[in-house]
Amino acid sequence: MSENLGTIWVCVCCMLSHANGECCANDDHGGDGREPLSAVEAPYTVAMGMAYEEHAEDCETRIQGRVPDNYECDCETNTFSTSQCEGCGSYLHGERHAMTLFGN
Repeated sequence: MSENLGTIWVCVCCMLSHANGECCANDDHGGDGREPLSAVEAPYTVAMGMAYEEHAEDCETRIQGRVPDNYECDCETNTFSTSQCEGCGSYLHGERHAMTLFGN
């Protein structure tokens, strides 16, 4: 069984690549040529989102330990970041999305 190693923050291209198997319309990763999720190598894997206990203390997802019906939080999205993408290493500014990193 894989161990939860915590949350990493990834760019839109990494998130879309994981979810859909493809990302940017021109596959040029926003112009910097980075390969989506190339910084996550075996034996590590990722999954969309973050663990319940990593949500904000006042978030109903954390409080209830599950995603409540008809409830949306913004804990898993940073709408603008200047930090490096932890999935591919890109320094392009923009949204970052939470993914959980797993390892053996």
